[in-house]
Amino acid sequence: MTMAPGRREVLGGLAAAFVGGGTARAAGAPLTLLTNWCAQAEHGGFYQAQASGLYAKAGLNVNLRMGGPQVNAMQLLLAGQCDLALLQPEEAIRAGMRGLPAVAVATTFQKGLAGIMTHPDIHDPGQLRGHPIFISAEGRSSFWPWLKARYGFTDDQAHPYTFNLQPFMFNPQAAMQAFVSSETYAARKQNVPFNFYLLSDLGYPTYGNVLLASRSALQTRKDEIAAFLAASSEGWLQYIYGNGQDGDRAILAANAHMTSDQLAFSRATLKRIAALGTNGASILSMTDAHWMDIHKTLLQSGLITDDPRWRDGYTLSFNGALTARVPS
Repeated sequence: MTMAPGRREVLGGLAAAFVGGGTARAAGAPLTLLTNWCAQAEHGGFYQAQASGLYAKAGLNVNLRMGGPQVNAMQLLLAGQCDLALLQPEEAIRAGMRGLPAVAVATTFQKGLAGIMTHPDIHDPGQLRGHPIFISAEGRSSFWPWLKARYGFTDDQAHPYTFNLQPFMFNPQAAMQAFVSSETYAARKQNVPFNFYLLSDLGYPTYGNVLLASRSALQTRKDEIAAFLAASSEGWLQYIYGNGQDGDRAILAANAHMTSDQLAFSRATLKRIAALGTNGASILSMTDAHWMDIHKTLLQSGLITDDPRWRDGYTLSFNGALTARVPS
């Protein structure tokens, strides 16, 4: 799950063109969610809601559209090619600051899924000073400055992330960005020993897979979006804490490269790390306090300027529509 090259520049160029409400979608069109990768467990609650009939029960016609590394989700959202898109909170904050008509309305995960994978001899991330670390473009514009400040890393340690384990496997000094529910599975399957440090556990505040809506969709399809989020929260409850087989079957049908074994691993991992929140938490909900922590970290890292418009990048108005809670 990575940012398309040049997304920050694209956002800047789009600000003037989409300073209004964005491009509206045709009346009667399906409500379309654009994900940030090929179908996988990290999207499972949405596929569960689709496959188990939760969306249909809510009177919704929903289209789940897969993203990927070459898909610029923000550009497609602003162009009216989808109603909602899975992005990261940094992008919502920057959208607010730039006056782009895109607003975070919910978050899939209460914490980020990214972390640092190291070889077994590394028992604390601070031991990585001077070691090569493979980091994606998205990571460089989000958590990398925070890691540098916290652990004393330098930019010459950052090497391009290549979406495979080979550079890590064959360099005993290297570490790499990884997702707790993805690359760790690949390492286990290849019998590669490792340690993993979830950034959220290290103190990095973020959300994971935030749902952004276009302002045009908020103006014309607000009730549908509220119903979609309510059904999606129930879908995630089923997928992680119930029988998620409907969602798994839908994911496997959509993504020929996915396996049942990986889905089972990822679902168990998301449950283990309490990705949907702690016991009793409202699934998909957000808070002002968490957004303020994210903004503060971006500001201290020098990734944004102090612009009060950042708050325009999210709304808590849909929290009341969310019906599912993490089981106690």
